[in-house]
Amino acid sequence: MDVYKLLKLNRSIRSNRLKLLLIFIAHILNRRYYSVRIDPILGCNLRCLMCYFSRDRKPLPEKFSGIDFEMLAKNLFRNALQVVVGCGAEPTIHPGYINLIKLAGLYKVPHVALVTNGQLITLADLQALADTGLHELTLSVHGTEKHSYEYFMVGAKWDKLHTLLQNIKQLKAERKIAFTLRINYTANPDNIYELENFFTVFGEYPINILQVRPIMDIGGAYFSPFTSDNISNYYQALDTLRSECNKRDVTLLANTQNPDYKLKTPNPIVKQTYKYVSPQIVIDKNFEWQTETYRHYLRRTGWHWSLLKAIVGKQKSGSTTDVGEQYSGQYDIW
Repeated sequence: MDVYKLLKLNRSIRSNRLKLLLIFIAHILNRRYYSVRIDPILGCNLRCLMCYFSRDRKPLPEKFSGIDFEMLAKNLFRNALQVVVGCGAEPTIHPGYINLIKLAGLYKVPHVALVTNGQLITLADLQALADTGLHELTLSVHGTEKHSYEYFMVGAKWDKLHTLLQNIKQLKAERKIAFTLRINYTANPDNIYELENFFTVFGEYPINILQVRPIMDIGGAYFSPFTSDNISNYYQALDTLRSECNKRDVTLLANTQNPDYKLKTPNPIVKQTYKYVSPQIVIDKNFEWQTETYRHYLRRTGWHWSLLKAIVGKQKSGSTTDVGEQYSGQYDIW
């Protein structure tokens, strides 16, 4: 499944009422319509400056067990259009993360992705991931130069990144892996200039998707947002990237409409389709995920009537404090 075609379709449909109606119909017909974003463990091997782990790290982070994985898959994956392993933490420090990806494959989830800093992934891990049926591997890369990469991603090694990319390139050439490769680049006023050299540095690798995300205020030790004084540098870098991505048949995702996140308009679509899961909370504190399916939870809590009211009633205005609504669903796609 090409998830990026669906994202383009979503952007082309302007009516939130119509989108909510389609979500309602998909649910009634027992179809897949939501994305599950799972942090199997709340910890990280790095202390990236733009991340909350730069300030706070627990010696024994909370994590799901293997039995938990099976229950999550049983009660959540049947109607999932996408499962993304890794959201706000580093999934590869969990010893069973590959088994979680395998479970998503067993439940025939159309798009299964792993989001990671990649520092712990070996050649053998890549082959194991390919055997699970993984569709996409996303690597977080916040610099195109050794100094900035290691400065912003504290604890990461530039040489390890290139070793991983070389391994992916080799296995792709040998047709041993089929998953796509995506790079997530968090841009800030200090590293934005490096994006213009992105393909000079990484052009030899089989990159399929590049996402450029402006820095978010999520409690990191470093937070320097774009302002009216430097936002032109951001747009200039995107202009260069659009041209280069087009030449190389690389899909580009970038926030062009709200890069400073000052617009905090509620996004009802994100609320209905973005399902965050971690050892601390599985979607909602009232969801009894170990004993009921997500469909049963929605029926028990009167979701159907609530969604119908949202479709035919007055659209919510004002601002939102929900992190998912603030930062998700704001990407243009080329």
